[in-house]
Amino acid sequence: MKKDYKSNEERIFAGFRRFNKILKREEFGHHGKTRILNLLVENGPMSQRDLQEEVEITSSSASELLKKMEDHGLVTRTPDPDNARSLIVEITEAGKAKAAELDAEKADKTAKLFEALTEEEKAQFAAMLDKIQDAWYEEGMFYGDSKRHREKQLKGHC
Repeated sequence: MKKDYKSNEERIFAGFRRFNKILKREEFGHHGKTRILNLLVENGPMSQRDLQEEVEITSSSASELLKKMEDHGLVTRTPDPDNARSLIVEITEAGKAKAAELDAEKADKTAKLFEALTEEEKAQFAAMLDKIQDAWYEEGMFYGDSKRHREKQLKGHC
């Protein structure tokens, strides 16, 4: 049975909450490991601090997560020759393979989640989400991306 909502906004918000539950259940939540692997694949070696900022986690969480990833052979950390207090994180071949595996899993899950929509409906839905996110950026409300990513986006629009 569908619930009666007081407004379309309430209905949309309830839909977002349900979507969020499904995404978390399907393991689409905030996964630092996946984000770090993808950042390293895209950007090459990065400082631990830059990764921490991009993924928006604390330094202690970054250290713990990177230690686990290093123990599993997914990344290496070496001292930065230009800054003795900094570490450079680099993805290994095993890390690249794991990133590809995780991307393939995500693509399969994503296709299944949105199979009820036509390609045109997906494009319309994506455009609406973009419009909402743009408004959230302007209001300073959006918090799903790193500061650095938002700055890159703004530079690209100028």
